[in-house]
Amino acid sequence: MQLDRHHVTGQPMTAGLFFGLTTVDIFNVVPRHPPANQKIKAEHQAVCAGGPAANAAVAFSALGNDARLVSGLGSHPMAGIADADLRRQGVTLFDYARDPDELPILSSIIIDASNGDRCVVYANPYSKWLRPDISHGELLQGCRVALFDGFYLEQAVAIARAARERSVITVLDGGSWKDGLDELLAFIDFAVCSEDFLPPGSTSVDQVLAFLTDRGISSGAVSRGGKPIISAAAGNRTDIPVPCIDAVDTLGAGDILHGAFCHYIIDHPFTESLQLAARVASQSCRYRGTREWINYLQP
Repeated sequence: MQLDRHHVTGQPMTAGLFFGLTTVDIFNVVPRHPPANQKIKAEHQAVCAGGPAANAAVAFSALGNDARLVSGLGSHPMAGIADADLRRQGVTLFDYARDPDELPILSSIIIDASNGDRCVVYANPYSKWLRPDISHGELLQGCRVALFDGFYLEQAVAIARAARERSVITVLDGGSWKDGLDELLAFIDFAVCSEDFLPPGSTSVDQVLAFLTDRGISSGAVSRGGKPIISAAAGNRTDIPVPCIDAVDTLGAGDILHGAFCHYIIDHPFTESLQLAARVASQSCRYRGTREWINYLQP
């Protein structure tokens, strides 16, 4: 049954803050990857906002919440495409781009329709900076949860510290290890990481979970695509199965997992929140792109 996405829960909207990267994603679905020096006609094209924090915010909004995104998109004409998409998805953008006239981070994605494989070409996200005048109190007003994707670390640490002082649940989207993350981890309650998240000296999932525990994060998890999520909470390790589906496109599934996790962790235990979020993320893979799944949300 298709639902109005802003009425999934039937409950008053809950506010959440999403701090991090926003890109402009350009999608091309092709019948097969083109060989060298060849043109190929796309079966489907789309342009929308992307990036871990932005996609997580969209998922959080789709599940019936008030999603606030703090990022650096800017006012370039290309940025306007992503801004309009976020507005359509019910996400409120707080744009603190230090150089707003610059081209935003573009990500060009080619998806092979024959097997779902993809290739991505993107710009260096570390070349963008935020203004320093971010109003922590205003952004966090009424928020129950805040997610950080590891970008813009200087400001992320300040907001995470302010969130901790206000008893706001803090979540890390650990996509990959970034220099300086140690300082942010001091203010994180829950960490949901990918297999690519390998802190210094870590080469295995067990070492990653132990690293998080040593930093005071008692509840951490590592997602592994279609394989079970490995979680550790209060010393108890659990393998959380990921629903088996016929995947059409897995792009953005990890971001959707994080957005859904932020929705569920407000009222559910850690392991159950991961289970419910994995169900949402898996269902999103049945549809092309990072938005179509929203039209098929189930109660």
